[in-house]
Amino acid sequence: MGYRNREKPERKSGRASFVEGRLDELRRRWENATDEREKAEISEQIREWQSFKPERSASSGGRR
Repeated sequence: MGYRNREKPERKSGRASFVEGRLDELRRRWENATDEREKAEISEQIREWQSFKPERSASSGGRR
């Protein structure tokens, strides 16, 4: 028997998990940064990593 839509477990992407973990680490480093130069460098890295974050598609249709 198949899953109903609301019962279907969400499939997680390994890439998304990795990027989220890296962003969490960078945010912790930013909070502990002592000078503005270090914060600026970490902020730049955060922006770069956020661009790698896969976007969730509105439809989760099957592959063709």
